[in-house]
This record gives sequence, C-alpha cells and structure tokens, in this order.
Amino acid sequence: MAVARRRVRELLGEGHPASDDVILLVSEVVTNSVVHSCSGGGGRVAMTVAVEPDAVFVEVSDAGSGASAPHVRIDPEAESGRGMFLVDLIARRWGVLDDSRGSRTLWFEVAF
Repeated sequence: MAVARRRVRELLGEGHPASDDVILLVSEVVTNSVVHSCSGGGGRVAMTVAVEPDAVFVEVSDAGSGASAPHVRIDPEAESGRGMFLVDLIARRWGVLDDSRGSRTLWFEVAF
C-alpha cells in the first residue's frame, strides 16, 4: 500500500487539490485487493492513474475473488470494513468490472 500511496503522491505533485482524497481511496482499494482477492499478499495488483482537467481517475485491478461486488454498508461495531463506504462517500463515481478471466477492476473518479 505504501508504494501505491507514494506513486499517487509523486504523480499528483505537491499541493494537488485531490491528493489527500485520492491517496486515502487508493490505500483502501489496494488494501481490499490484497486482503480479499485471489491476488493476496504475494500476488499481482495493478493500478492506473489518469489526471484529467477536473478529476483524477484510478483503476485498481486484481485476480478477483469470486465474491459478489464490494458493498458499502458498514457495521458500526466493526473495527474495519469502511473502505468502500469511503469510496462511495468521496468519489464522484465508481464501479467494478469483472472480466472473463476472473480478474476484477475497481475504478473511481475524484473531482476537484
């Protein structure tokens, strides 16, 4: 996760208006990929970041999990499980794409 956060910080540069939000969401989504996908801790997780005139667009791809799409509900008693809630709260839009090979890509867009 540190590598992904550092890469976003370098790409956006110092003082970018969406930097904090994008770094937070990248951290949450990459963590979900490592913890919940077949990629696991030693597998491959790929990230693409595109900076547009009014938004930052991010894709995080992993080996999929066979589980349903991520949920945004939170359990107030749980110590974790708020990542997708944050994505839903902060991102202008987001979605999940599953391909025929079992890979999953979660994308989001943060406006600024």
